[in-house]
Amino acid sequence: ALPLTTEEMDRVYGLPYIKKAPPSYKEPVPALEMIKDSIVIHRGCFGGCAFCSLTLHQGRFIQSRSEASIIKEIEKLLRTPRHPGNISDLGAPSANMYRLGGKDIKVCEKCRKTSCLYPAICANLGTDHGPLLALMRRVRTVKGLKKAFVASGIRMDLALKCGEYISEIARFHTGGQLKVAPEHVSEKVLAAMRKPPVATFTKFAELFLAESKKAGKE
Repeated sequence: ALPLTTEEMDRVYGLPYIKKAPPSYKEPVPALEMIKDSIVIHRGCFGGCAFCSLTLHQGRFIQSRSEASIIKEIEKLLRTPRHPGNISDLGAPSANMYRLGGKDIKVCEKCRKTSCLYPAICANLGTDHGPLLALMRRVRTVKGLKKAFVASGIRMDLALKCGEYISEIARFHTGGQLKVAPEHVSEKVLAAMRKPPVATFTKFAELFLAESKKAGKE
């Protein structure tokens, strides 16, 4: 499908979903339990990893919801009877691609590369985490919210472009632990997977641990 505009994304995610399994289901549905308290902030992924079908499912172009749409869904979720007050995941296919895209969209439309990040981050790709940071800060002010976790995969090479993002993830959006996917430690295998070198993971881990320590977390 062609990429949706922000207005179209808001309309889709603004439909009256009940987020419950059909009444015929008598046992808990594990997949539903995992996502029932999560919030999708965008669709799409431009990572182009060789083993992943996300680009085929959702497209290369990031399709982001508006801040207002996301806040409205969070407020609705928190009004659910006996809701614990936590968002299990404020994320998407990749947690930190919200509102990212090509600086010159005409260049993107002509491009036939499978990845915007491999073997290096494309010079035409905007990597400003500002809109995402603004969204995270706005989410933290929602009345009744205890904590909004980020459990979706963080694209570490992009995160290294914004130390402030790593700091806020460590301080406000984890319980002290963060799951990441370095995928492998062999440079040859990583290259075949179209993933960044293991040094990227090492650098990210060092920064995250340092920021966690500053925040008083183990």
